[in-house]
Amino acid sequence: MYSSVTEYIRERITISDEELESSFTYFQPKTFIKGEYLLHAGQYCRFVGFLNKGLIMTTIADQTGNTKATNFIYEGHYFTYTEGLHLNVPSHKNFIALEDCEALMLNKKDLEVIFKETPKYETLLNIILAEEIRRLMLNEQADKTMSLKERYLNIEQQYPNAFQKIPLKYLADYLGIEAPSLSRLRKRLAAK
Repeated sequence: MYSSVTEYIRERITISDEELESSFTYFQPKTFIKGEYLLHAGQYCRFVGFLNKGLIMTTIADQTGNTKATNFIYEGHYFTYTEGLHLNVPSHKNFIALEDCEALMLNKKDLEVIFKETPKYETLLNIILAEEIRRLMLNEQADKTMSLKERYLNIEQQYPNAFQKIPLKYLADYLGIEAPSLSRLRKRLAAK
C-alpha cells in the first residue's frame, strides 16, 4: 500500500525508513468509487492525497454553468486543492473519481505536525509545488505554441493509457475543443 508513495518520496528527498514509517501513521487508506466526488466546488479542502490506483479529474464551471475538465490526476501522484493549501479558501474545483480509486489521505492539519517531526517533508512539499508550477507553465506554453494535434500527441506520450480511461467529452474539454472536432482528429490520426 505504501510502496508507490515511498518510491515517489525517495525520488525527491533522502529519508530514512523510520521517518517514512512515522509519517505514514498519519495517512488513512481510502477508496472512492467511479463518479464519486472527493471535493465539491465551494467546499474547503481538508486533505492532501496520494493516488495509488485509479484516475481523478478536476472540473470547473464556466460562465454559463457548464462543467469543464481542467486536469487529470494519475496514479503515483499527490493531489490537493493547491490554491487553498496555505490559504483557507473554498475550492473552485470539483475532484471526481473517473474510475474506482485507492488513495492515501492525509488531513491538512497534520501537515504541521509532520513538518515538526520530520522537517524534510517541508522540502518535499516545496518540490511538489515546484513540479506543479512547472507542469502548469508547460501546459500554458503548449496551449500557445503547439497545434491541437501536437497537444493531443503530447498527452498520449505523457500518459499512454489516458485515452482508454478518459471519456472523449472530458478530453475535448481539457484540450479546449468540442468533442466532434476531437473525434475527427482521432480518426485522421488513426488513418495515418
